[in-house]
Amino acid sequence: MKSRLAFFDHATHQPSSCKDVLDIAFSNDGLDWKGIILEKGKSPHFYPQNVYTPYFYFALALESDLNWNIEANGSMVSLKTSPGNIWINPPKTPFTHDISEPCYFVILAVEERVFLDACPFKVEQEQLQFLNNYNVEDEAIKGLIELLLLETQAKGRNGKAYLSNLLSALSAHYIQNYSNYRDLQDSSAKSVKIGKSQIDKIEQYIKENIGSTISVDALAELVFCSKFHFLREFKKSVGETPYQFITQYRVEQSKKYLLAYTHSMSDIALLLGFNDQSHFSRVFKNHEGITPSQFIKQYSA
Repeated sequence: MKSRLAFFDHATHQPSSCKDVLDIAFSNDGLDWKGIILEKGKSPHFYPQNVYTPYFYFALALESDLNWNIEANGSMVSLKTSPGNIWINPPKTPFTHDISEPCYFVILAVEERVFLDACPFKVEQEQLQFLNNYNVEDEAIKGLIELLLLETQAKGRNGKAYLSNLLSALSAHYIQNYSNYRDLQDSSAKSVKIGKSQIDKIEQYIKENIGSTISVDALAELVFCSKFHFLREFKKSVGETPYQFITQYRVEQSKKYLLAYTHSMSDIALLLGFNDQSHFSRVFKNHEGITPSQFIKQYSA
């Protein structure tokens, strides 16, 4: 089945054919979900070049790890995405990707006006700003996408009110956490800059809480700013997202444990906040190109 998503060339505003490679297993086609497209599928590759969509676009990674490249600040940057990670792209925001291996996904695309109208509190569209976010780990968004997926599979069995409630929850969560909405409510938050002292404070917090789930919300509160502002300013200061920064720290710490031979693989996973040994091994290989066991053989004396 072909995708119903619309992509447009950012330079010419003409329809792009990049979606033609997407192979959709099933979608909400046939359901009366105005302004909402949900599709589950796969693709052997994906090469959108400077394109945009008219949607708030959420792509949930499935099944296997994915190595790909994105354009950021005029150059291509490598990403490694694990199942459960989410890419979020706002409407009319151009992107370029280079995905040369099979990818598996659920895409939720909601037209801009439909998404904003679903928000339960008043928002001024012309004042809102949104970020393009890769490899987001957000259980609330993931859970809502999965509920919408189940509702699609059930052919909309629970009705329009249920759909409206899910969309309202998604819109409220997204706007409060991934836009400047809170900054608009509190103008003093705009003046917060993340410099060396704040980075040192964040690093110390990560070090002290490395065995637990570390949320971006907690880090933002640590430096007294909104999640949106924190995500934007942190990347400006450090050159990577908080998610990437935390994962890199965990991987670097794991190397010390591996070469010290003081802990088992499962113990290391627990100590450093990975879900389990399998998750630790997968993330380690994503970052280092080899498994933890191979790392020990390669670097031990």
